[in-house]
Amino acid sequence: MHTRWRAALLLALGALAARSAGAAVESVRPAWEEALPREIYNRLTLREEEAAFLLRSRDGRIAVYEGGERRKPALLTDIEISQLRQADRALLEKGIPAEDREQMLMLLEDLGS
Repeated sequence: MHTRWRAALLLALGALAARSAGAAVESVRPAWEEALPREIYNRLTLREEEAAFLLRSRDGRIAVYEGGERRKPALLTDIEISQLRQADRALLEKGIPAEDREQMLMLLEDLGS
């Protein structure tokens, strides 16, 4: 009789420990939207409409859109989004505008290293 109670208690405590551990991990990991506060994004980039190029994520890689074309990328790079820092991934989800070709190439070089 005592063995059943002990086994049930041990099982319940194990379940509670697993649930607590999961909640602790989720509380430490920031939500995707919080990875890059809007104020920081607005300060780091120019407006999308004014950009000659726009870097965004597409099919798990960095895509470069040229001019006002936002449906089909001019270039799909080999730089995988999964290898980037969370803040860079958040920037790419919103789109990183580049003023000219030189700035676009510098951004790609920075993200690719």
